Formats: sequence, structure tokens, C-alpha cells
Amino acid sequence: MAEVRTICPYCGVGCGLYLVTAGDTVTGVKPDEQHPVSQGTLCPKGATAHQFVNHPDRLTDPLIKKNGQFVPVPWDEAYDFIVAGLRRIQKQYGQDAVALISSSRSTQEENYLAQKFARAVLGTNNLDQCQRVCHSSTVAALSEVFGAGAMSNAIKEFLDPGPQALMIVGSNTAGSHPIIWSRWILPGLRKGIPLIVIDPRRTRVVSEGERAGAQVLHLKLRPGSEVALFNAICRHIIDSDWQDKRYIAERCENFAAFRQGLERYTPELAEKISGVPADLIRRAAEIYARAKPASIAYGIGVTEHRSGTQNVKALANLAMITGNMGVASGGLNALRGQNNVQGATDLVRPETLPGYQQWSDSEAIRRFEQAWGITMPIPQAGKYFFSTRMWDQIEAGQLHGVYAIGEDLALSEGNVRRVHRALAKLDLLIVQDLFMNRTAEYADVILPAASYAEKEGTFVNSERRVQLVRKAIEPLGNSKSDMTILCELSERMGSPMHYENAEAVWEEMRQLIPIYHGITYRRIEENDGLQWPCPSEDHPGTPTLHVGKFTRGKGLLSAVDYRPPAEETDAKYPLLLTSGRSFMQYNSGTMSRRTKSGLAEPENYVQISAEDAERLGIQDEQPVKVSTRRGELLVKARVFPILPGVIWMPMHYSESLTNILTNDALDPASGIPEFKACAARVEPAG
Repeated sequence: MAEVRTICPYCGVGCGLYLVTAGDTVTGVKPDEQHPVSQGTLCPKGATAHQFVNHPDRLTDPLIKKNGQFVPVPWDEAYDFIVAGLRRIQKQYGQDAVALISSSRSTQEENYLAQKFARAVLGTNNLDQCQRVCHSSTVAALSEVFGAGAMSNAIKEFLDPGPQALMIVGSNTAGSHPIIWSRWILPGLRKGIPLIVIDPRRTRVVSEGERAGAQVLHLKLRPGSEVALFNAICRHIIDSDWQDKRYIAERCENFAAFRQGLERYTPELAEKISGVPADLIRRAAEIYARAKPASIAYGIGVTEHRSGTQNVKALANLAMITGNMGVASGGLNALRGQNNVQGATDLVRPETLPGYQQWSDSEAIRRFEQAWGITMPIPQAGKYFFSTRMWDQIEAGQLHGVYAIGEDLALSEGNVRRVHRALAKLDLLIVQDLFMNRTAEYADVILPAASYAEKEGTFVNSERRVQLVRKAIEPLGNSKSDMTILCELSERMGSPMHYENAEAVWEEMRQLIPIYHGITYRRIEENDGLQWPCPSEDHPGTPTLHVGKFTRGKGLLSAVDYRPPAEETDAKYPLLLTSGRSFMQYNSGTMSRRTKSGLAEPENYVQISAEDAERLGIQDEQPVKVSTRRGELLVKARVFPILPGVIWMPMHYSESLTNILTNDALDPASGIPEFKACAARVEPAG
């Protein structure tokens, strides 16, 4: 038996654990008592994070579709097939007729190589990853208003020293980020601090907060009304003279235009739009504004709207006018959903070079070109490739090949029936993953990837902490790490990428990416991770962003206006459907549903209020049909304390695709789909 210290492969908390191995099998998990975030605790998903690694369903050989059937082939044949296909497409249709989608489950080193493969080998800036469908609006908004699009404060600051008030918006933190909740937030609530929860559902955040003795104020808003609500809170703070005038004068700009933009957003107007009583809006404004410091934590309930970027800007206004940015236990804290989605976002964005370096920075472009020996494919400003727009490009005959690494596009996009039609139309679809999934069904070639337990590298958690991932066993069967596959493919394409190991890739990265420059593997080991930005090897890392000044200089207060969801309710579809993550599952479910914890939530369902259930003649656990303008599903109803007129569904079940129902209307600024609001109908099945 051996124990290997590494990082959990699930959510963005980045908990530490030990993988217990016997030979080439991972047999168990132990919590890491010394880890600075998890401190010897794990959630049920983390405690069973070993069970999918050696699962018999793992892909262990390359597969090529021949006569409609997948046939195992040697790696050489798979590589030859891919190289020939990519070259054929680019010769016939041009460099930009192909695209690469990277993975937030891959390591930092693998994501770096993925974007390098796209830009240096394929010669295209057509690249993206899953942040496009979860927090791309966070990055777009916070980069504009602060200069950095990431969680502003350290996780431990939810308790040490601790905010005097906490606002949680659009996040069931207790279920989606359990260790942040149990280890760092709940102990602070037991001190009796006020907790403002903005969510249409009475989640565990509300019920457990109340049991902990916190002063809980629950604002049950109608999904899609966030801007109106946040603007009304800001207006009431200013009308009541609770804003931090000195902070605004010294550290913010555009206050006059911002204040003018609030003029019509009275609490009474916000009540009409959001459903939240005006008195509760005023109370929330007072609690947040008069506490120093006050912290905001938010999730995809804020971001996954066609107004997602505006939603985040409106929240940022609230944090700035109260002087809560750049202070310990304050800030605006985006809770990221996947193990390395923060890291993947650091590296794989069509809008920027790695490390958020701008395309307008000719010196940054020169460094990459010199290091890689290429001419960089520079995109036209404002016309960047977004993965959520590629279905338009496929339908228009502009995009012919897609290389998808660890991303189940056929499950995770909005309006997936359209996605399925587009995937079937591609000339070449390459899927690289651990298990068969809905996207792989449309593939021409499937490459078996190694799991987190079978490779080395780094993950970056939600608080920007770069952490070491360590290899516990060799890759199963003939599977290979993403790093190995990308390097071997690059060699076949005539553009060799040779690295002795993952650390060698990291060394290249930190020479090119200023926010990582001072972070070495040795320093990560010695410090149990370091938080970027870390510009030099004597820099301690940055737990709290924007101390003293914002990354962009002054914070930009934004006049943002409310616009309703793309699809509103009517007589035929009178309910508003919203969706999200459940406690025991993880994203597409390919990993979590092969573990004991995932089996505790075996099937899809819809949550409906007691009032709506009674009106519709629906009983708890009764089969129902949920319909939208795009399709319908048969699931069981669960009567749940949710705002009447709103229903909620999880998004993890490949055999019952919630995203058949959801809308693919996009935020024009970030390209994020509106998963959180579409018109729906529920009726008894049969």
C-alpha cells in the first residue's frame, strides 16, 4: 500500500487528499490534514474520488468509427487518422476551419499545451474551454471594472478574520462548494453575523445558516431580475448616505454616470421586476452597507444569463460603493465550479493570451512568438471565437473540425438538440476523455485520456491557489495523459513539442506569464500552493487582490440597465425554469455517477413549489412532463421550498438531458448561454 498526496478532481475548492494505492489500483482516499483549505475534511464526492479511476467503463484504447461502429485501433493509426483529417480540412477550407476545446479537468500544463497546439501547430485562435458556459461573464465583467477577472479574496477570509456580514448570491454553497461552506463559512455564521441569501430556492445555505444562529435574510428573486435588484440595493445605500464617500473618491471612477443610471431603480420598481418585497431590499442594503467588512460570494445563478456580464458589473458596483474591495474578508468572490476551471481560464481564452495578456500588447505577442518560433495567429479585435457560437459556424459551413478535450458539449451546452445536429454535420470530431459520453457518440475518433490520478502537474483552485497534482498510478491500459497526446500529435503535425516532464512545461509557462513568474514547483511544495499574481520568486503570492489600488488603477463604476430574460413566461409556458448543480453529482456525471456518492442521486428530477404543485394537481415524487419551446422530458417532481412560478432542475444526467429544455440565447459580451431562465410548463405525465 502506498499513499500519494494530491488534489481532489471535483469542484473549485481544491481540497487536499491522499490517494491510497495497491499496485496499479487506486483503492481509497484519505483527507490531507495539512492542506490549507480543506484541513483534513472532504465532502462525499471527494471521499469517493478514487472510485471512478479504475472503473471498468474507462476508455483504454483509441477508437475509430468504421461503418458506424467504434473499433479499437493502435495509437499510430489514430494519430494518422487525425493528422490526415486536420490537414485535409485546413487545406480545403483554411486554418480557421478547425477548433480546439480544452478542459478544466486537465492540468495547467496540459491546458497550456492545448492552446499552444491550437495557435502554434494548427495556426488558429479558435480555442476555448468550459468557462464559456459557467463564468465567462465573471471574467469579462471583472476584467473591465477591476482589471482582474477572478475571486478577489482567499477562502480562509470567510472566517479569518471574517466578514461582519456575508451576502451569498446565486450559489447553493453548501451543496456546490461544501468545504468552503462547512469549514470556512458556517463557523463564522455561528458567531451570529448577518447572512443575506439571494436565491429563488430555500437551499441548505438558508436552512443551515438559520440553524447556526445567523441572522438570515432570504431574498427570493425571480431568475433574470438580478440587475434590477442589485441596482435598487445600490440606490437605497446612496439615498441613505451609507456609501463610502472617501473610497469612491479615491479609488473609483464614473460615479456620476453610475448614480444617474440608478435613478429609476427604486425598491418598489425592483419589487415589481424581481418579486422581492421592497422592505426586504431596503433591509439587505442596510445590512450590507453598514457592516465593515462585508463579503459577497456568488455562483452561476448570477453568471448564466444573457445579462450575465451586466449582473456581475452590478454586483461589483455594490462592493465598490461600500468600500469592500481590496480589504481582508471583503471582496467579490466568484465560486468556480470545477477543479481547474480557474486555471483553464488563466490560460485558454480566445480573447487574451495566457495570463490575461492583451492582444494589444505587442511585447507579449513577441515573447510568445520568439519562444515558440511561430507567427502568432492574431484575432480581429472583438471577433473572437466562442465555443457557444460555433454551432452557428458549423451550420454556416465555416467550421468543419472540432477537437474536444474533456468536454461533453452534447450535454453541457444550451438547447442541445441543435448541438447534436451540428456535431453530426462535422467532417471531423475528435473526442479525448476518460469515458464514453454524449459527445463521443458523434465522434470520428476517440482518444483515451488519463485521469488526475495518473499524471503530474498543477491545478488552480477558486482562490487562485496553484497546487501540485501527483501521479499515483500509471495510465490505465493504453490511455495517455493529455500532455503526452498533445506532444505526440504535435510531432506528427511537424511541429515538435518536447518536454521532459510537466515541470518543464511549467518552467516555460512562468517565463511567458507574469502572474505565474515567481511560482516554481519547489515553492508550491514548500508553501502548500501559492496564489497568483506572484511576480517574482521572493514574492509571497497574493491572497487578496486590489489592496491599495485596482489592477486597472481605479475601479470602474458601471451604469447597467435591466433587460428581461430572452424568453418570458406566457399562458402556454407559465413557469420559469432554472437549473444548476446537485450535491452528489459533478457536471456531466461521467465521473461522479460511477461512485458511491453519485449513486445516491440516480436520476433527473424537477423541483416545484408546494403552491404550484397543488394548483397543477401534482404530488411529491409523481412522474411529470416538463416542456419548453425546445423539447420535453419525463422526470419525477419534488415538492420543494422554491419561489412559486419557478422550477429548478439539475444538469448531470446524460439519459435525461435538462439542456434539451434550456435556451441558447447568449450574453453578447461573454457568450454565456442563458441556462438560468426560460419559459416552461409542468404537467402530470400521461
